[in-house]
Amino acid sequence: MSSNAASDEALPLGKAAKSLPELLAERILEAIMAGRLEPGHRLKELALAREHAVSRATVREALIALSKRGYVEQIPRFGARVAPFAKEDVFDLYEIRAALLAIAARRCALAPDAPRQALAALVSEMEALVAAPDTDPMTFSERSIAAQALLVGASGNRRLPALYEHLSTIGTWRLIRGRATSFLRASRWRESATDWRQIETAIRLGDADAAEAAAQRLMAHSAAAVRAELQGSSPE
Repeated sequence: MSSNAASDEALPLGKAAKSLPELLAERILEAIMAGRLEPGHRLKELALAREHAVSRATVREALIALSKRGYVEQIPRFGARVAPFAKEDVFDLYEIRAALLAIAARRCALAPDAPRQALAALVSEMEALVAAPDTDPMTFSERSIAAQALLVGASGNRRLPALYEHLSTIGTWRLIRGRATSFLRASRWRESATDWRQIETAIRLGDADAAEAAAQRLMAHSAAAVRAELQGSSPE
């Protein structure tokens, strides 16, 4: 981080040189992603204005910006609150993403020029992260996301990358991904790395059916882990 950036962080927002509504929105979003502001938490304009040394108008603009992105709800005669997790929305998104990733995996298995070496390298990185004692959930999540992007981008379907990326911009999904919710337990890293190795093997061998099934299984396991975390229990 540059000294200027560090200096900006140390200053009250009211004294920073950047756009105040955007800066405030970033700070509120950071608190939401980190879990310091829980779903359903009421966001009071006056309290936020005092905390960040800004006007209530600035707070209002920041909350409107976050509501447009799906992170904040504006409720008449109540005010703003952190958007609650729409749990069924999460699993609907998993179902859609599973179908799209399965299409990508199948097409890659059938494509002679699919990026097999690049995929194998990513899977090896995931396996190394599983073996490392100090692996961070977000680091593992980033490798899994990179592998998904690789398959979707190499699928040969021109519509698929844009559609897959669009799903990633939905607020509920970004909250799940931003907290690496499906990788909070080390057992999940092992499970996911195993699933990815099965996908990689099927694609390397040109087995489209196995690649499709393995991709579906990967996303089903991820959805089960997220469901368990949202319900506050471990998957059986």
